[in-house]
Amino acid sequence: MKFIVFALLLISNLLSAQDSTYYLSAHKKSDDSLKYELNQIIKNHTEFPYTSSSTDVWDILKHTDRDTANANNVILLYSGRSVDAAQEYNSAAGWSREHVWAKSRGDFGTSNGAGTDVHHLRPCDVSVNSTRNNRNFDTCITCVDVIDNGFNTGSKRDADLWTFEPPDAVKGDVARMIFYMAVRYEGEGSEPDLELTNTLLNNADQSPLQARLNHSPSLE
Repeated sequence: MKFIVFALLLISNLLSAQDSTYYLSAHKKSDDSLKYELNQIIKNHTEFPYTSSSTDVWDILKHTDRDTANANNVILLYSGRSVDAAQEYNSAAGWSREHVWAKSRGDFGTSNGAGTDVHHLRPCDVSVNSTRNNRNFDTCITCVDVIDNGFNTGSKRDADLWTFEPPDAVKGDVARMIFYMAVRYEGEGSEPDLELTNTLLNNADQSPLQARLNHSPSLE
């Protein structure tokens, strides 16, 4: 079964098990009907600017990804390392803001909306962010370890395919963020219509697609 169908069915089951008027319109829905209702519920989320002298994405991530053992630090998504939150980018010596749904996949950049949606933005080491680039998420076949300042992150890139495999500890987080984006952005107004695909996209492809919906058939 395709992961997106499984995810939507799982959400449907969770909704039926809880007493909440927030999700009432999605109750007992499934497949495309569930996706539509969830989109209607979540589409008016509060937006923050990417960079601003007021509250911006940097500020949000310092809270959402704060190291519970050190409030001055954030945890890097693909590395698991704890780093100084105040560093921000710091001429590539600090941390960066990873668009889990790569911003070139739909060419939405860092404009308000998909480009600043903190539901898929996470702190990331600058070099690891560069390695991930806009690679498709998939299980690697010819695996190359992704290293962060001498530390083996557990992430891997494929030597032959344009793919990136996150470490096991955050694969669920990555999947949930990708599913969220595919539900949230349906092409309304100037927003991109984001969809999941099984087709591996090359680095120059700016289609509003993200792979891979299923893991590599060669690994089944």
